Amino acid sequence: MLRPSGPSPLLHAALTLVPPSTTAAEIGHRFAAAGADLRPRIAARLLADLASLGLVRATQRGSRGTRWVATTLGLRYVDAGLHGEASIPLAELEGLRTDLLSTIAHELRTPLTAVRASVGILLEPSVQPTEEQRRVLLEAIERNGERMQRLVGDILELSRFRSGSVSLQLRRFSAEALADSAIAVVAPLAAKRGQRIERSHPASGDHRVYGDHRRLEQALLNLVSNAQRFAPEGGVVSVSVEEHGLFTRWNVTDDGPGISEADQARLFERFFVGRNDRSGPREGVGLGLPTALAIAQAHGGTIGVRSALGSGSTFSLIVPTAGPEDEP
Repeated sequence: MLRPSGPSPLLHAALTLVPPSTTAAEIGHRFAAAGADLRPRIAARLLADLASLGLVRATQRGSRGTRWVATTLGLRYVDAGLHGEASIPLAELEGLRTDLLSTIAHELRTPLTAVRASVGILLEPSVQPTEEQRRVLLEAIERNGERMQRLVGDILELSRFRSGSVSLQLRRFSAEALADSAIAVVAPLAAKRGQRIERSHPASGDHRVYGDHRRLEQALLNLVSNAQRFAPEGGVVSVSVEEHGLFTRWNVTDDGPGISEADQARLFERFFVGRNDRSGPREGVGLGLPTALAIAQAHGGTIGVRSALGSGSTFSLIVPTAGPEDEP
């Protein structure tokens, strides 16, 4: 249990040994090298405690156990310790939890209110809606019900990735075909705004990747959807596939407003909404990028970001071409 000053010294010591990636066994070995005896079960429990605080998350499971990496908040905690500053107080951790619950409640309240209002009209004896009005009300109930189900599903999906309980279904497939599939899903939305989604066709030919096709398609679709949402009316979103050494990279570039450095540092936090995404109605709840990163990390990869205000953005989904490795 946390004390008012924040995580215990043992938790703090374990956290400093996590970046960039580690397992419970490796943390035990590192403690042993420093002259401390830390049993594997205790090391695993420390990692679970850090995960419950949002300081670390699971990436991939291998023959030596689940690998863990520090979250944005965890890196801030470590950085504060390295510079001799006060540790992140428990109040901030509790504040993040409160914000998380408030955001979830807010996102559920809006569709729930619409459902209750529609049901209330249908059940009111003094109101006799026409068949057309009844159809509109039922469609509103269905649409908002799906919205709530999608939100709960996204939260559970991300939680499973963070706890390391997701098993990848690995097979070999075409990286270009995956890009075309994601583009095909978003293209109709882009067409309504006069936008184009293009894929470059390099002369190097077809790239074969070994990974979980459905999960990687989900991650790439999140990136393409974000790019289309931020691109201006009549704008262009470009998707390219490259192979760099042992890694395959999907690049998604938009000509939108760009992202400030301050917002880039928080892009992969749950429910974070950038400043450029607050002017209009919200189409997402800030779970797309954290989920995409979790999928990439489960494959032993990551997501890269290049952006500047007024110059558009490029997000890169990067994974090992040969698939996730069991060994560190």
